[in-house]
Amino acid sequence: MKIKRVELLNYRNYELAGVDFDSGITLISGANGQGKTNLVESVVVAATTKSPKTSSSNELIKDGKNLASVKILVERDFGDIEISYNIPSKGDKEFFINGNKVAKLSEVFGNLVTVYFSPDDLKIVSASPAERRDFMDTDISQLSGSYYNLLQRYNKILMQRNKLLKFERNRELLNAQIGVWDQQLAQVASLIIKTRKSFIEKIKEPAKSALKFISSQKDELEIEYVGARGTTAEEIKEELLKSLKYNLERDLELGYTTVGPHRDDVYIGLNGKDARSFASQGQQRSIVLALKFAELEIFDKELHEPPVLVLDDVFSELDTTRQRRLYEKMSTYQTIITGTSFKFKPRGGYDIIKIKDGRVINKYHK
Repeated sequence: MKIKRVELLNYRNYELAGVDFDSGITLISGANGQGKTNLVESVVVAATTKSPKTSSSNELIKDGKNLASVKILVERDFGDIEISYNIPSKGDKEFFINGNKVAKLSEVFGNLVTVYFSPDDLKIVSASPAERRDFMDTDISQLSGSYYNLLQRYNKILMQRNKLLKFERNRELLNAQIGVWDQQLAQVASLIIKTRKSFIEKIKEPAKSALKFISSQKDELEIEYVGARGTTAEEIKEELLKSLKYNLERDLELGYTTVGPHRDDVYIGLNGKDARSFASQGQQRSIVLALKFAELEIFDKELHEPPVLVLDDVFSELDTTRQRRLYEKMSTYQTIITGTSFKFKPRGGYDIIKIKDGRVINKYHK
């Protein structure tokens, strides 16, 4: 798949802009704060329904405006698709596919699939388990809208169980109800965990290979899912039911559920040690890039057409050798890269788009 055109209205610092993209590498250049990241962010929202930069939709609307709109034309193997969305100052985002409003957000996933990297993604390695869970869930949702629905269902059940733990003080009534919620929670959770484990198994070898390539064979990567034991959904469900029962007294004391996919993690090891504690910032960046290139490979296989690679300020802290290796890796994908400057350019043809103050001031092919 390829992005052919992006149109922005009152999005971040853009009042009105339209950008055409070719199928190869596009370098988006400009000083800091001019709108480079805003442009690629609008693309990621179209693919994942959410911003990678903020949880507040109002921040996506230009100051003084009540509505932002984005329209993206995507070329697919079976024909073009128009993905558009509106962001009102009050209310939720509205998404449209070929002009038709979607009934559920899950219908958005899969129409445009992106692999996105920004310096914030170093948190996948260095920060809390929530970052690694979000990494998995965002990727899997792009491959399967039904998985996104599963997450929504799980969160609703979890909220009800937590409400019971926090507010029901009659132990007899609690004991009569908790088993029902445990069964529902474990049933949905087992499907989530099984899907996540399968995703990690698919991604681990491509990620290992990508890191060796990026690091010139210096670094060895290890990735493992950390959660309920079991291979089949039934095995995972039984393990979760045991854990929920075992941890009930602790859950009652805390007022929330302490086991389940909302508490799971992914172990990332580098050269036999925990990467969160022992990897340098440069190594963390290389690990995340390796994960992103593994995503590309998995998406390509699963979707039977290549996704779009979006790299936001990726080259700022990479040496020339690693920059060259990254260009080699991205050569077969439509790739959009932002940066303040590009000292090392890709071989072959590429486009440069210059952005200033929310406007496209120049575009040319090299």
